[in-house]
Amino acid sequence: MNQLNFVNHACFYIANDTTLLLVDPWVEGAVFNNGWSLLDNNTSNSGLVRELAARQLNTYIWYSHEHPDHFSIGFIKKLKQDFAGKVTILFQHTKDKRVVTFLRRSGFEVIECLPGETVRIDDTLRISVFPYADGDSYCLINSGERAILNINDCALTSPDACRAVRASVARLAPQIDVLFTQFGYANWVGNPFEPELRRRAAAEKRHRIALQMEILKPVLTIPFASFVTFASDENNYMNDHQNSAYTIRQWSTLSPVTESLRFMKPGDAFDLDLDTPISLAGMSYAAALHWKKLGEAPREVLLAEPSVSAGDVEVAFAKHLKSVRGNLPGLSYALEKLGLIKPLVMYIADIHLTARFSYVSGYTVLDTGASFDISMTSPSVVFLFSNEYGFNTTHVNGRFRTASPDALQRFSRFFMPQNMGRQGYGIGHPLATAGHLAGNVLGRLKRI
Repeated sequence: MNQLNFVNHACFYIANDTTLLLVDPWVEGAVFNNGWSLLDNNTSNSGLVRELAARQLNTYIWYSHEHPDHFSIGFIKKLKQDFAGKVTILFQHTKDKRVVTFLRRSGFEVIECLPGETVRIDDTLRISVFPYADGDSYCLINSGERAILNINDCALTSPDACRAVRASVARLAPQIDVLFTQFGYANWVGNPFEPELRRRAAAEKRHRIALQMEILKPVLTIPFASFVTFASDENNYMNDHQNSAYTIRQWSTLSPVTESLRFMKPGDAFDLDLDTPISLAGMSYAAALHWKKLGEAPREVLLAEPSVSAGDVEVAFAKHLKSVRGNLPGLSYALEKLGLIKPLVMYIADIHLTARFSYVSGYTVLDTGASFDISMTSPSVVFLFSNEYGFNTTHVNGRFRTASPDALQRFSRFFMPQNMGRQGYGIGHPLATAGHLAGNVLGRLKRI
């Protein structure tokens, strides 16, 4: 047996006679601070755990990165509670070791995968993991005679990026048999009155798939990791021009390079040794119709959380300052003084408050009607400042508005110290941090 089973969104598993390798299980619940929901809500943590148990195989899990639509804490807790067998988890080697430490403290055996080094899971199943930008990673799975390349959310947007990935796996896979790649935009793309930005973002994703297929030359391409909806009443307008499985399928018929593109839905499976793009055409057509039906159905909208006070916002920013100053002493102050970071002005819509946030002068309430950079609700502001993943999550969930063309860049740059901490940079790794900073500064000076 050499079987590939699709579970949901970015999750699938490969099973042979003795071993099962599960990838990125997120199968229920909202993620990204109530910003995303699954299109297909018929999967569950308990159902997947039961399926794993029924297989009675040596079980391994690979997580690509820490985003909650790949690394689901709810699933991990359910697995720990209800799965009687042994589970070994594979994760990339990182500076901060946060994920690995969490998993080991939860009682799991963890293999830290060094960049590009092959981990032999059994006699016929191997995995090689490659770190990618901003904490992501991709992997090559060799299962029997078949090579499966999973690039999940890695943004291979140029020919050079595609060629670099192809070169990294060339010695392990002269031919790529299956390519898994994302097909929808997955972060904030414009205000409600800017649909053209989302049209362009969707078109770029389609171009990206064609480019990857042209350069990587997989026998079979399976678009995945985009079976979600922007689910909040603050961001669901962004579903207006999102790619769907059905539109991608229609587009693929017009492009000769995508003739081997196939979709899967939860519960679909195929034989890696025997099946071909031709034999999977019927399954793919049914899957595209399945996702089309779900996409057109009325969806539950997640309402915003109750408002919090201006005092709560001030306390959250103070917590943010303490965290940044503790991890990167003096850096945020110096960057703002040098003009590399600008103070951020936010309009907090639900409590009608405009405030200025600065690493130099702190928190200042401004007059009603003052110009601002970013608008969002008070619970999102508190989340933004209170969590290591605050900006990253907020950028992905899109629960905000911008007031000018350069506001998103100003927003992102303000949270550079937070993002550095999230990636493991700080006083614990001074040389790596200095190198990272130097690269950022030189890059900015070059752009200027």
